Amino acid sequence: MIKAAFFDIDGTLVPYDTRHISQTDCEAIDALRGQGTLVFIVTGRHICDIDNIPFPVNGAICGNGALTYIVKDGCANFHERDRFVLVEDHPVPRQQAIDIARIIAENNIPAAASTATRTLFDHITLKTSEFIQRVNMPSPRNGDILEAALKERIYSFCPFVSPEEEETLFKDVLSELDTSRWCNEYCDINVKGLDKVLGIKKILGTYHIEPADIIAFGDGINDIGMLKFAGCGIAMGTADDAVKNSADYITASASDSGVSKWLSSFLGKAR
Repeated sequence: MIKAAFFDIDGTLVPYDTRHISQTDCEAIDALRGQGTLVFIVTGRHICDIDNIPFPVNGAICGNGALTYIVKDGCANFHERDRFVLVEDHPVPRQQAIDIARIIAENNIPAAASTATRTLFDHITLKTSEFIQRVNMPSPRNGDILEAALKERIYSFCPFVSPEEEETLFKDVLSELDTSRWCNEYCDINVKGLDKVLGIKKILGTYHIEPADIIAFGDGINDIGMLKFAGCGIAMGTADDAVKNSADYITASASDSGVSKWLSSFLGKAR
């Protein structure tokens, strides 16, 4: 029996072109939960920016492992935020957060940053805003990133800089931090060693579940770790070869309801 299932959102459950999960995927996940499997979302998004998951879950791993939540008393929908309990977090060390925020402010760099309660954007240009909409990032909400870094914990930064600008501007403030990117437009800055597996391990420890008893679905480079860690990792059809090579199975794309196709064939669940 599969005891827990972990799902990435963008490109896995939600196609980039429609922003909506297919009804067949929702039905397949409902059937999975109906047989007693715990269901979790694992995403780079902030919990406040999850607005396209129409089914209840048992918890969520957000910010690529920076913030892990478990739902009080079973499962809940994402609009029931008060039922999601933060059980583990990994903020950027305060002084480094301030240093990065100062670089963003002094150079007027378009950027996003996540605190415990929100994602805020600073210095956003029309070009950046168009890119944000195109890749289904959360709608920009203006805020002062430096002010936030001085007052709140910061869990991730997303400066819109080229790889060359990243090296030039941030290289002296990135000790104990990692940068990653899936495109030339921006990079993610997080605590070193942070990945989705950290949150999965916390959840498995809480529920006393072994990795062999879980499945995970993903499509991005940041999903490779969890696909390898899970007893059964499933890559989407649109994933890069590196992601597919890390998985046990490959299914169809999110646009083609790849999650339900795999669940119905492998588990015998009707779509």
